Amino acid sequence: MADSIQERQESLRKTFSSFKDADGKWEFLLSLARNHKGMDASLKAEKFIIQGCASTMYLVPSFNGETIHFEMDVEGGTTNPLISRGLGALALQIYNDQTPAAILSVDPEFFRDIGLNVGLSPTRSNGFASLVKQIYLYARVFDAISKR
Repeated sequence: MADSIQERQESLRKTFSSFKDADGKWEFLLSLARNHKGMDASLKAEKFIIQGCASTMYLVPSFNGETIHFEMDVEGGTTNPLISRGLGALALQIYNDQTPAAILSVDPEFFRDIGLNVGLSPTRSNGFASLVKQIYLYARVFDAISKR
């Protein structure tokens, strides 16, 4: 399995602590957005839209009986979707290809702890919180399925 969530969090904590100012954080998020491959258009169904995002964000889970893999993409909206896409890609860096139990074992407040909420518009902050909440909801469902 890939790095643990704790190892991924520690790596991002070091990255975020290295930024001298907020511009570094935004450049990092934009870089994540530009490098994120997106997802196949056939996966973009209304049931996978994250509610509350400034842009239309899709989060599609797949569970192989052990780990959850997420596909994420962002389209347009009322604002530049690159920030939203970067936030989504950041969340996937932490949670993608992890077990449901591993996801449920960590506190989602990690993102606040690294200062991610500072400088986000209320819409982006709410949208990101909705994305993380949805990841945890999927983890709860797949955790229950795996225990059957």
